Amino acid sequence: MPKYTVHFETLGCRLNQIESESAARFFADAGFAVDMESMTAAAPVPENVVLSIINTCTVTGKAEQKARRLIRLLLRKMPYACVLVTGCYAELEVEAIQAIDQRVCVLPGSRKDLLADIPQELKSYLDASSQEAHHESTDFLKDLVSRLSEEKPKPTNIKSRHTDHGDHDTEPSAEAEKQQVSSAQSGAQSGGKKSLLAPVVPVKDGALSGFTPSPVFRLATDTFFAHSRSSIKIQDGCNCECTYCRIHLARGRAVSLEVEEVVRRVQQLEEAGQQEVVLTGVNLSQYRGLYHGPNGAEYLNLAGLLQELLNKSHSIRIRISSLYPESVDENLCAVISHQRIQPYFHLSIQSGSDAILKAMRRPYRSAQVYRAVELLRQAKNNPFIACDIIAGFPGETEEDFALTQAMCQSCNFAWVHAFPFSPRPGTPAATMKGQVPQWVAGQRVKWLTSFAIQSKCFYISQWKGQVVSAITEHNRQDRKNPSLLVQETHEGQENKGSKVLSSTGSQQLTHAVTENFIHLELPGAFPQGISIRVRIGEPLLERIHAGDECEASGEAVLDGLEDKKMELTS
Repeated sequence: MPKYTVHFETLGCRLNQIESESAARFFADAGFAVDMESMTAAAPVPENVVLSIINTCTVTGKAEQKARRLIRLLLRKMPYACVLVTGCYAELEVEAIQAIDQRVCVLPGSRKDLLADIPQELKSYLDASSQEAHHESTDFLKDLVSRLSEEKPKPTNIKSRHTDHGDHDTEPSAEAEKQQVSSAQSGAQSGGKKSLLAPVVPVKDGALSGFTPSPVFRLATDTFFAHSRSSIKIQDGCNCECTYCRIHLARGRAVSLEVEEVVRRVQQLEEAGQQEVVLTGVNLSQYRGLYHGPNGAEYLNLAGLLQELLNKSHSIRIRISSLYPESVDENLCAVISHQRIQPYFHLSIQSGSDAILKAMRRPYRSAQVYRAVELLRQAKNNPFIACDIIAGFPGETEEDFALTQAMCQSCNFAWVHAFPFSPRPGTPAATMKGQVPQWVAGQRVKWLTSFAIQSKCFYISQWKGQVVSAITEHNRQDRKNPSLLVQETHEGQENKGSKVLSSTGSQQLTHAVTENFIHLELPGAFPQGISIRVRIGEPLLERIHAGDECEASGEAVLDGLEDKKMELTS
């Protein structure tokens, strides 16, 4: 039984979730108990907590406020534990976070890789120290972080806070990226075909002698504590400099995991029994992975990587986390039409107005959004297409917002993540003229949220009664010793001859995510992380309104295609 517990809190994006999961695995392997349940004022405190780690976000001011509240909550509820703060907020606001309390240790997000080294050294220190010394571990951690930061290789993609740095030898410059985007757009408009092999710059001699993963990609795992579906970070950083965004400052320039390493990690997940993997990054559209192919060394874009993964894996399904519209072209859609690429897509859009997109310094315009949606629907049968929208950007008029409304309605997005504009320190948009009053931005977000709820309900209703594949997830209710019955469907029912799975206990429920990203609640108890066939039921309107993740009812079915794959608890 582990003597020490490490508590994790994760705010923000899926990248943070993956990195927290990976860090948790390093702590578990070093002999720590890991707690990943979100802490609230009323929640019980786990036993023997010696360290709390908060992985933070800086996308909005509210995200930073939440981080500060959480830091203070953990300091209050765990008076003898150090609070280690990392992530994007910790990268940009070190002094402000350190000033909260002496028990706070800041690990900048760019050195998050050191979470792989801390567990063993912390364990050795605790084992060699008295119980009283455990209460003074903050100074040890601060010294350890300082020492490791000097000893370990640093990521090379992080931007200087004060000076503009030169280009990397093997990564495209921001200007080169813009030229490539422009070229890709011209090719798409002319109907030309781009190669899946996308050389960005020539590879210099000596750049290929062996593969050592960048510190940026050091946090990786094939087992997950808080998530049922596996994820791999294949890209980090961003070469765009959108006027409202601080992420390119916090995470640096775009860097990509080598193609062979992505393939190796996916194969490892498949061998471990994972049914699905999510490929994620800050900007997947800027993925350029070094590839050693028959023509020598070159870079693959996302389409090329996906094709390579399909060629070198057997059954694992692949989900893409997010895309910029300009990267969705015929070549990419030809690859994602494969049945193992899940029919769920999230487009980072932000506005339907070209004037606002230009002011945001986004690398696309509204016509490319419409074209991307059209191509995705041609590639997949009624896929789930979601998007991000920022409401109330400086200078956004009623006419501008009307263009965004029209885009949402015309593209018929299944969901819209709507955010009010949040001025971020150090960004051009924070001081732009024409700041929109908060109440106006709030009203626009209200409209977008209402549209999103209606659109999701409509999308689910379109799939009612259809049978699709799904992955079971962590269940929220305690379902120990579940008992399942396999019952024949009543004669005359839809899909006659199939079998419906149900439970003897009325409270036995399983949560599952369908291939098209509908979160279902199923009667019955199933092992976590297995692939099952489900029939989609009614949308759960009240729960969608409440922001609950479960958004539809459903039932698990057995048919001839899945009988052999499915393992039920007895």
